[in-house]
Order: sequence, then C-alpha cells, then structure tokens
Amino acid sequence: MSFRNLRNRKISGSGGKGGGEGAERAAFARMLWSAFPEARSEHELCELAAMVLTDDARPVNPRTVRNWLQCENAPHFRYVVRVMALAGAEAVFALIDPEAAS
Repeated sequence: MSFRNLRNRKISGSGGKGGGEGAERAAFARMLWSAFPEARSEHELCELAAMVLTDDARPVNPRTVRNWLQCENAPHFRYVVRVMALAGAEAVFALIDPEAAS
C-alpha cells in the first residue's frame, strides 16, 4: 500500500465499540496524520508521535500510537489536546464539523 493510500484510507474504527466511539477514534487517527505530515509510513508516524508525545512523567510507546491509528485504543484527553495543537486549526474544525471538511 502506498503512502498516499495509507494516509487517505478509510479508518473503520472497529475496536469492538459503538459507532460513536469508533468514529472518535478514527478522527483522532486522521488527526495524527495531520499533526505529523512529514511521516512517510505508519511505522515512521508511530515513532515520531511517540517521541513528541513522551514527557518525563508519561512515556508513550510507538505500539500505543499504532493502537490509536488502528482504532484499538482510545487516547487520553491529554494526548488529544496535544495532537490537536500540533495538527492546527483545520484539523480542529474538521473534528467539530466533519461534513464541512469533506
């Protein structure tokens, strides 16, 4: 799968949860791609995001980021806010009104 297909693929948001939570997880996964546009692969995105989101008190493992990308786990709000800040206003508006973004 090419990088473009990876970035633009539909994220199912499975994770065995209801549609609302799956949609939120999928939106966060898309926002991760927006926050780190220099990432050329899922592996690179996981490594980069883990490095940026890690702080002295709470390390973030690349496997955790991969789980977020695959909608297997929901991120803590502290990470959502940090990724929103990195992704910029356009990503935030897409989260608020997904229909306007498409």
